[in-house]
Amino acid sequence: MSKNLPDKHISGTLKQLSTPWLIALERAYRVKKMNLNKGFILDLACGSGIQLAAYSSQLNIPCIGIELDPERAVISRNTLDGILNQDLNSKSKIITGNCLKKDEINLENNILFSLIHLDPARPTDIQAHTISEMEPNPIDALDIWKNELIENRGGVILDLSPRLSKDQCIELKNELKRILPDFKQTWEWASQGRGRVDRLSVWLGSVAGENTKSRYVRNHPKELEKSIIIESEQLPWENENLPLKNTSVKVGETLSIVDPALISSGLENAWLNSKNSEGRWIRKSGRRPLFIHSEKLIENGENYSLISESGVIRSIIEHNINNGVEPLIEMGKKFELKKLTLRLKISPELQPILQSKLDRNLIDFGGVGFVVELPNNKLAICTKI
Repeated sequence: MSKNLPDKHISGTLKQLSTPWLIALERAYRVKKMNLNKGFILDLACGSGIQLAAYSSQLNIPCIGIELDPERAVISRNTLDGILNQDLNSKSKIITGNCLKKDEINLENNILFSLIHLDPARPTDIQAHTISEMEPNPIDALDIWKNELIENRGGVILDLSPRLSKDQCIELKNELKRILPDFKQTWEWASQGRGRVDRLSVWLGSVAGENTKSRYVRNHPKELEKSIIIESEQLPWENENLPLKNTSVKVGETLSIVDPALISSGLENAWLNSKNSEGRWIRKSGRRPLFIHSEKLIENGENYSLISESGVIRSIIEHNINNGVEPLIEMGKKFELKKLTLRLKISPELQPILQSKLDRNLIDFGGVGFVVELPNNKLAICTKI
């Protein structure tokens, strides 16, 4: 395993924008399993050098980073010094320059690249991004460096903003096809949790999946090998997004709260197909997508799952949670629950007060349950399975 990342070299805004070390390692860990051709790893805008160092250390391949900002270039060099072994470090280098001005980049003649990575900068204070806002422009950059890729049949990993619209993604997909027509594409949505997609990327050429057009990765918080990966032979926008037909529920059905980032990636049907599960979605929006099914959904590992809660609906009541938890206390006692967790939208100030009152008034023995708000605004009291 590589050395720990020397955070002392990275501070302020750059540290906030840098790829977390564990995420960089997880990606490099997966690339390590692929059949890359011989050649250097090239990062066209290496920033702090974290992802570049992860690739190089895990694949045991020397690297070259290009960075426009001289101060960031120094930080990137320090990152390589702190992570790579002496042999790799001596063969690797950071070049201060503009990757869009290829003629000014001093590279050895006939140098080959096995993998090219690009993570363009983009604005941090807006809710939606466009391709034109990225610096360097990924289309221009890959157009300039495409001959190196084509010559060695290398791979490309292009980081994007998860805030790109579907139309922007389709536009970029077509542009990448124009630049590298024979390179397969795998689009990847990745999440560290917290209910959102943190990273969107495109993997091309030798790092693209053989029959995989899209992928969702739920990064494990500690163990790289246990990250959950869902793959599909279709892109999310190739599937017709049909409206939900039946959002009604009844007592006795099994309900699960599913990772909302999976829904954002558009790969929820691929996930269900991997479980061979039948059922229906009653809500796909918001922080708590709800799925109704007849059999328990089995996930890999008991403590790590795309399902945050799963249980049998024991009761459905009409109640506004802002009016208190007395009806829930009554239901908790009726079903002999020692814990009943509120899994619904409540103001941050009110939530701990209501949850504490529930906790104090339930019996000291029994089962465990949770409460969700249904699409019809009624509350479902569920016992966990």
